[in-house]
Amino acid sequence: LAMATMDIIQYAGGAPANFLDVGGGANEQQVRQGFEIILSDSHVRAVLINIFGGIMRCDIVASGVVAAARSLGIKVPVVVRLEGTNMELGHKILRESGLNFTVAAGMKDAAEKVVALARASETAPPPP
Repeated sequence: LAMATMDIIQYAGGAPANFLDVGGGANEQQVRQGFEIILSDSHVRAVLINIFGGIMRCDIVASGVVAAARSLGIKVPVVVRLEGTNMELGHKILRESGLNFTVAAGMKDAAEKVVALARASETAPPPP
């Protein structure tokens, strides 16, 4: 999924800075650590979380994303695409968090949204 995600971002006109595969058994802390790793790269203009939850439950990923966003004060746009186990619960967690996530309906939608947001963040003034 990671390589397909990078390919579709390129197809949408973007240039992935990097990728991180949290694997099938990740917990909230590992998702948070993944954010820390990705955001340590100053070239990252937006983050796309693309999950097909078979083994990995979408609600666990969503909880980790919310916890990371709250504790790290993420200043770049975050696009989230969840498909699979507990997807509806994952979407609910994101919606009810009060944080500004962009939820995508599929891989193409996610890629188009993250590329547009990354381009917009390149021209925006730096966050305070």
